[in-house]
Amino acid sequence: MFNLEDSHQCFEKHDDHGTLISRWTMDKIKRNDSTVWVMNHFFVNPNSNLEEILEKEMPTVLLLAQKFGYPIWPLDPIVIDYFEKHPEFHKIWYHRPYSKK
Repeated sequence: MFNLEDSHQCFEKHDDHGTLISRWTMDKIKRNDSTVWVMNHFFVNPNSNLEEILEKEMPTVLLLAQKFGYPIWPLDPIVIDYFEKHPEFHKIWYHRPYSKK
């Protein structure tokens, strides 16, 4: 699934015809206060179901955070919105903005 030694993780899904369905990457970086995974742009093919793809891919994000013990810093608005709506991600969310609720 992923190489625990690699500080750059790349995840791609293709359909049976080789068409790209989704692609996202994470990079492990050292900050002044801790080491974190930066979750970069999350691409989803416009012909795919965004919610379905997120539901399939986000468990991998949780697994990475658990395996490495580092928080996740999502940069993509799609992922930030997902993190906000799913409380299980709040504890691994690096630089989580304050909720306005």
